[in-house]
Amino acid sequence: MKSAITLGIGVTLGAIGFFGEVPQAYAVNANHSGTVCRNYNAGEALDIDYFYYGTRNISSTGKYVVCPIVRAPNAASGYIDGRIYDGETIYCTVYSVNYTGAYLGSTSFSVTGPTTFDRYFSFPSTQVSYWGNMSALCYLPGNGQGVIYDIDVIQ
Repeated sequence: MKSAITLGIGVTLGAIGFFGEVPQAYAVNANHSGTVCRNYNAGEALDIDYFYYGTRNISSTGKYVVCPIVRAPNAASGYIDGRIYDGETIYCTVYSVNYTGAYLGSTSFSVTGPTTFDRYFSFPSTQVSYWGNMSALCYLPGNGQGVIYDIDVIQ
């Protein structure tokens, strides 16, 4: 009797294993349009302009935008893409914080135009929290002279 039950369980588990396919998990990049970026200062909301391909500043002076970086819990790197015109400069700092908002680390870059850019950012594992998050704070020159196209996270 005991061997019949064991045989029945074995056949059942074997059939589940043979016919019940478990989907494979893949790490995929999280690509976010630059339109996720928003004015950093509340009073400057009307200065920031959104296109289907990104975000720019239409004020006559430079303004900051803040961009959420949605990521998998252990993702620590990615790219910020955009375009800068007429010798202007875009400055960006990517911040990593834990779930309480405590600072873990940051990395910065600047790009002077005219050029398109695809700037890599990365954090060591000690500066990334499983429950934390990341944001980019970018300075955009005035008169539409710089655009954030997208933020790509390597997962």
